[in-house]
Order: sequence, then C-alpha cells, then structure tokens
Amino acid sequence: MRRVSYLFPHTCDLMFDVPLPFSAYLQGMTKLADRQDNFRTANGPVKREIAVFIAHDRLGFERVSKTSHLEREVTEEADMQIILTDTILKSSGHVPLNEQKFLVKGISKGPFTEVYITKSPAIPGISSPELKEMLRELFT
Repeated sequence: MRRVSYLFPHTCDLMFDVPLPFSAYLQGMTKLADRQDNFRTANGPVKREIAVFIAHDRLGFERVSKTSHLEREVTEEADMQIILTDTILKSSGHVPLNEQKFLVKGISKGPFTEVYITKSPAIPGISSPELKEMLRELFT
C-alpha cells in the first residue's frame, strides 16, 4: 500500500538514492522517530528532538514511533514529514527555537530507494542538504 500525501510539492530541494531496498529504508526512518540528540553550538548546549510522521488519508500525517512496523504495511512509496525541534539549554531556562519541517518522499526502485527532500517552510536553520547527510548516516 502506498502512503502518499497531496501536500507533497511537485518540485523538491534535492533528490538522492539510498542503496537499500524500500523496506530497509522504512526501518531506518522508524529508527529516526522519537530520537533526541544533544550537541553544542556558539549559543550553548542544544537538545534536538526528531519527530517522524507518515502520510495518512492523503491529506494528513500520523506520528511514527520506534515500535511502528511500516515495512509490513507500506509498499512502493511513502511521504513523510520530519520535524526537528531544537531547544537551547540554559541554567536560567530553556529557550525553544523554530521547528524545522521537512517533507521526505521515498520511492521503491528495486534494490535501492529514491529519496526526495523539501524544506517547508523556508525558515533559517537546518537545510535540505544537511538533512540528507543526517539520513545518509542513518543508512550506513
């Protein structure tokens, strides 16, 4: 079953291939769900929370969890939304930053998966190429 969204744009920021079959790609995207990373920037320590959603009923998205088994029910194509939420951690209180939203389309092409990324909306922060590198690390 395909899980596609009418909200996915006709033009994308970038396209690349993942050298994995579609089911392995979906397992990797499931691993990304509900992940939390901590790192340092010039502004101080930052906590990044990653939420993954999959297209549902062509107009909405439903949340993916680490226990989801998308590879059992989704075939051929899947539209996903990835939301990165950064928070600067300070002793005086946490400072939330803008959410970074990306639409990611995965299409089965036999032994590999074709991936399209679009940032939505275009606000400062993580870029589509940076998300591509994050996903590539996930699949290696």
